[in-house]
Amino acid sequence: MRIGNKKLDLVFFLLLILLVIGMPLAIQMYNHQMWMDRIPSGAKEFTLTGHAQRGWILGEVQALDIISLWHKNKTLNRPVIEVSKGDQVVLKLRSSDVIHGFSFKEAGIFITDGIHPGKTLLVSFTADKVGAFTFSCNAICGDNHQNMQGTLIVKA
Repeated sequence: MRIGNKKLDLVFFLLLILLVIGMPLAIQMYNHQMWMDRIPSGAKEFTLTGHAQRGWILGEVQALDIISLWHKNKTLNRPVIEVSKGDQVVLKLRSSDVIHGFSFKEAGIFITDGIHPGKTLLVSFTADKVGAFTFSCNAICGDNHQNMQGTLIVKA
């Protein structure tokens, strides 16, 4: 029986490692480039992640992170987003668990088709009125649905 070529085994092993590490990085770079093409330059960009128990969370949060956050801190914090009048605002809407909706009356945004886990929806608007405005989930998503709200503050 012949013993395998150690150099060839090493090359295949290094190629496998490169593939395992390189593929996620390539996908991340591709996604970043795709978002950059869809978001106007100079826009204020915010990510809102919906979770049935935690409400809207400012930033990208995965389901596993929510589980650990929920056990550490059971209080519900509603996100507050601050922008200036005239700013172009882009919201990346995500869900970490179930299908959520989104309603922001002052900007004329009503998402009724749902924000599905693993997908991202972009909504954009111009902050043209000064004040504090509430956004919320408009799809029954769980026991804390009534608490799925946040505030957008537009300063002069």
